[in-house]
Amino acid sequence: MNIPNTYTGHQVVKIPLIVCLLAMAGTANVSQAQSVGLDFAGRQWSIGGNTPMTLLPTDTAGVVSQQDWNNVMLDGKDSGGLAQIGGPNAGVVSDNSGAATGMTFSYTQNGGATEWAVDQTTHTGNQQLLDGYWDIQSGSGAVNLGNIAYSLYDVYVYVSADNNGRTAGVNLNGGAQTYLLTDANGYNYTQPLIQATATSQGAAASAQYVLFQDVTGSSLQVDLSNYGNDVGIAGIQVVEVVPEPATITLSIAGVALLGLIRRRK
Repeated sequence: MNIPNTYTGHQVVKIPLIVCLLAMAGTANVSQAQSVGLDFAGRQWSIGGNTPMTLLPTDTAGVVSQQDWNNVMLDGKDSGGLAQIGGPNAGVVSDNSGAATGMTFSYTQNGGATEWAVDQTTHTGNQQLLDGYWDIQSGSGAVNLGNIAYSLYDVYVYVSADNNGRTAGVNLNGGAQTYLLTDANGYNYTQPLIQATATSQGAAASAQYVLFQDVTGSSLQVDLSNYGNDVGIAGIQVVEVVPEPATITLSIAGVALLGLIRRRK
């Protein structure tokens, strides 16, 4: 079969090549550049559990796997800020490379709150991330982050409890809530963690995290509401979203080739 050519006077441009370039350029691809993780390092006070459930700088955790999680040392405080961050750099928010970001951080509750844990056995990775949590005993709790340098990012909110079937609603910046039922075994899952997608309380199903995609703005607020029993935030992860360089290059190349053809017709 003959492939039609477009004659430009001095060049012959294959039409299928242009089509291929444009198709590739139109494909939406993203890659992780930087991320920030906050691990709420709860413990079980009632049984004398005095060891916070922290992540080591070398531990990897999160749906988007990263190291250098910031351990929020709740120490029984219902509210706090940068002073509660115990590492990898005490008193500051660090990114996945361990570098300080200049981000601000605070948390507060409306009702009763404390810290708790699913289990007192030491784990690593997602097990450790979901083991300890900031327990919202009643009402709601809010986490605020400021001075976010990313122009576009995703926000993962990890939710935990020490019993199954507790209902929580999570929203970002006052938007609509996403609902889930807690799963006490979720911290020990070997398979990928489950994303909550329910938009009504009655449709809530077992899950471990809520995802908010393509967020903009230099500040954000995460709210968790408790519907009946203790449930809380185990962690928050802010992941920068950037286009892959190849996508940008192909887009420019495709547009340039189309322009060349049109000018020489």
